[in-house]
Amino acid sequence: MNVYIRVDASIEIGTGHVMRCLTLAEKLQEQGADVRFICREHKGHLIDLITAKGYEVLVLKRPQENGMAPNGSGHTQWLGVPLSVDAHQTKELLMNCPCDLLIVDHYAINEDWEVLLRNQVKKIMVIDDLADRKHDCDFLLDQNFVQDYQNRYDSLVPSYCKTFLGPSYVLLRPEFYHQLKKQKLRTGAVKRILIFYGGIDHTNETGKALSSFLALGRNDIEVDVVVGQSNLYKMEIASICNMYEYLHFHCQIDNMAELMNWADLSIGAGGTTTWERCLLGLPSIVVSIAENQKEICKSLAKGKVITYLGEKETIEQSCLTRHLKILIENEAERTEMSRLSYQLMKDTIVSQQMMIKELMG
Repeated sequence: MNVYIRVDASIEIGTGHVMRCLTLAEKLQEQGADVRFICREHKGHLIDLITAKGYEVLVLKRPQENGMAPNGSGHTQWLGVPLSVDAHQTKELLMNCPCDLLIVDHYAINEDWEVLLRNQVKKIMVIDDLADRKHDCDFLLDQNFVQDYQNRYDSLVPSYCKTFLGPSYVLLRPEFYHQLKKQKLRTGAVKRILIFYGGIDHTNETGKALSSFLALGRNDIEVDVVVGQSNLYKMEIASICNMYEYLHFHCQIDNMAELMNWADLSIGAGGTTTWERCLLGLPSIVVSIAENQKEICKSLAKGKVITYLGEKETIEQSCLTRHLKILIENEAERTEMSRLSYQLMKDTIVSQQMMIKELMG
């Protein structure tokens, strides 16, 4: 089975889309699929990382210098070229390549793009989080927990489309399932905290969280601070961590699940990392760093799964320090968050196995 994945990373897009597609690629490869990627060479792309994982990447040429599609707005800018141009360039790459399944993970791509690729591929799968546009696809995955999540694509996909909806289908790397054997209900005092705001964090929320913790004066608590290789503030953050024995700096690591299991509490962003923390039952203080994270965070907070502070632009250091102090001192609340987090994710393994079987035909 020949599978191609159309996905991008950039300073604007972030790294999450590529990371979850790498997870899906690995699961399909384990079942015998031959997987390749199609990526545009944006500033901040992860093509080198994908090839280092052993996958061939068909590269779409670098977009205009400003990285925006002409007359683009919102997520349409993320392609860097007009929608029809991206579709035709992708089609050219696939011209002599048999494609049984084309997977698309891109907020800028919609039904118009997919229709242009229809006669070039056997089936199309879309990975989405927004439910804000129509798709011409055979499969759709939206792993998020929002109001009415089971029905919000009813008018956006064809009647024959098989949908995989909700956090039980979330794409998590194998390391997180391996750590389930060590997963624990968080009880007792907070001895270790994890700070992670995604691979890029271009507004330096990591630095804000780090300063918020230091304001507590709690040198009895160890803190793991994780950043991606593309983080523009990584040297500054590393310098701060080197000043304190109880702060531990990590850059572009492969043992995130292990760090999560070590932690008693986490501070970070919404997105895929939310589900990683939930699977391992890690209580979390969460800030949304992208528009698509807001409703998910609100829904999880309403269910008492996380402590949600709001959008990054609205969060002052003093606010984060205050909520961090409250949660550190409230064991009962942390323990209940831990229990509810894992409860939300308990069917993940079975659901994912079913989804992969469907995709493989």
